[in-house]
Amino acid sequence: MKKICSIIAAFALLFCISGCVDNTAKNYDANAAADALNAALTFGESLEKSTAEAAYSIYGIDSALCSDAAIYVGSGATADEIAVFNCIDTESAKTVLEAVNSRKAYLEEGYSSYGPDQVPKIKSAVIISSAETVILCICENPDAVGNILETLNNN
Repeated sequence: MKKICSIIAAFALLFCISGCVDNTAKNYDANAAADALNAALTFGESLEKSTAEAAYSIYGIDSALCSDAAIYVGSGATADEIAVFNCIDTESAKTVLEAVNSRKAYLEEGYSSYGPDQVPKIKSAVIISSAETVILCICENPDAVGNILETLNNN
């Protein structure tokens, strides 16, 4: 029975991870993607754009792994956030993806006591990893993220 549960858990984890990664997606310009997401999505508060250096610091990412980054954050009253990282290669993207997943887990843990109403939003966060771009978007309408990024791909 334990072996069956372990196998099921392994497949569930694989399914969850593969749902977040799209290796066929195009890479995005960090600033253009972040700006487009900020302009088109719904957030619980206004987000402010910060520097690439702030993005690296917040996510604990070595800046040598990326060629550029863009981040929008709020005041902390909500968990709303946009982060886009252009990595130097696919191996760097894997490392950045781990940091993005860690950030999501950190937010979920922190807001579980501070602002539990934000936890469902964090759980439905969109994480996209293409060959060399990693994106995190926590917003009120996560289903729209893919369409916005598709529009960028078509331009």
